[in-house]
Amino acid sequence: MSTEQERTGMDVVYGTPYHGTPVPSWLYDGAAIGRLAAVAEAAGFSGFTMTDHPAPSQAWREHGGHDTVDPFLGLAFAAAATSRIRLVTYLVVLPYRNPFHLAKVTASLDAMSGGRLDLGVGTGYLKAEFHALGVDWDERNALFDEAVTVLRRAWTGEPVTHQGLHFSARGTVTMPPSPQPGGPPLWIGGNSRLSLRRVVDLDAGWLPVPNPTGTSAMLRTRSLDGLEDFADYVGQLRAYADERGRPAPDRIMYSMPGAGTDDEMDAHVPLAGELAERGATQLVVNAPTTATLAGSEE
Repeated sequence: MSTEQERTGMDVVYGTPYHGTPVPSWLYDGAAIGRLAAVAEAAGFSGFTMTDHPAPSQAWREHGGHDTVDPFLGLAFAAAATSRIRLVTYLVVLPYRNPFHLAKVTASLDAMSGGRLDLGVGTGYLKAEFHALGVDWDERNALFDEAVTVLRRAWTGEPVTHQGLHFSARGTVTMPPSPQPGGPPLWIGGNSRLSLRRVVDLDAGWLPVPNPTGTSAMLRTRSLDGLEDFADYVGQLRAYADERGRPAPDRIMYSMPGAGTDDEMDAHVPLAGELAERGATQLVVNAPTTATLAGSEE
């Protein structure tokens, strides 16, 4: 059993810094990302995450937003420096990308890393980012559902014919295929009832979004503020699974901002146990934006 598993009683995933701005300058250095991933792997972390905001507005950055590199490029550097740790997008906004293009990128990273990609996805919540990317905000849920269908078919490497909202594929082939049976495991982010239903219907993992009531409107999802809310949402997941005659979700990855140092992790260990009792199976600890990395110029 790894050190981090021993401390928390569950798999622990390392989250790269992204809360607030500016992020550490070393986060834009591929070699530094590789070193960090290697250290996380040696410390016993089970996964390594990067997030996705390709075109955020300055107004959002100045009011609680954050910066990040492209998650697939960042995870490629992490993959090259490691051999075991899972590579996790936490999370990618599906409506932003053509699903065949995304299938190519994700299958390539999955194959080149030896089948280590976990794909966390969401519908997105920043209208300005949708506008900047030329994506219709009102189509986001339809685009999300369409993307999941195409991804899972394309990852097999077999020809795919699909008439989409804005594309027409006829016998389109994605190579290489994903080396993982069924493709990279899907995780769906969000606290909305629709998100929870998707988790069940798509046999996906759940990425809850911890947020106090004051930020739920901005994030366009229901508030999740503490253990009682978390337990309530897990109960809703299980009730919906019973209603649908499907197995209850058994993959729940809970993110704990500001738990990236040893002292902070130790302080959160009791909470980790309570989360596990309520259904969490993995814990993400996010490094603060003040984090430094040995060997960097920070």
